[in-house]
Amino acid sequence: MEWLHVITPAIPEAELRARCTLARLPALCADVHEVDAVGDAERGEISCVWGLFDARCTAVRNGVRYELLSCPNALQWTVTTRNGETTLHASINVARGDPEFIESIATFLANFRHGLEQGRA
Repeated sequence: MEWLHVITPAIPEAELRARCTLARLPALCADVHEVDAVGDAERGEISCVWGLFDARCTAVRNGVRYELLSCPNALQWTVTTRNGETTLHASINVARGDPEFIESIATFLANFRHGLEQGRA
């Protein structure tokens, strides 16, 4: 399944990369409770609404990608900026899922988007 949100006006790429780090994830999304064991800037362990997961945040073209590496549903989301808009895109590895779980992902993404919009410089 996939989710897509568009944020306008765009968040500049430099600002996006500075704000969207693994360590700052709890400040961006109320559903992330804490980040531990950040050995380097990219990898760590997060406690979130679904439990505890190994996670990674890496730079991609025009933005960043978050991955829950130990998630059985392979949840990942990217935040990229181009053509005057910022795109938040997420996916999991199933075409259909439990409705409550699917709703929890939609809520998570809405909270993450809200955090991006609230922290604008």
